[in-house]
Amino acid sequence: MTTIALNYSRSLLSILWNGLKKTLQGIMIGWMIARQTQANQHVAKQLIQHGEYRQDDYYTLVAKLNQETIQSIHKEFGNND
Repeated sequence: MTTIALNYSRSLLSILWNGLKKTLQGIMIGWMIARQTQANQHVAKQLIQHGEYRQDDYYTLVAKLNQETIQSIHKEFGNND
């Protein structure tokens, strides 16, 4: 009887721990994306202001940088969601 209770408690704690890890990972990835997209906006503004990037306008450049950021984070963390 005690073994069954301990096994159940262990599996329940394992499920809770995995859920907590996934939640914290999601928060961390969201924070990383937010900070990087903010940096991308600043970099795009600087590149266009100083005339070093003339192929696209500001919003197109920011979109490209953000897309590359998200792709690299998905590649690094293996998120296929």
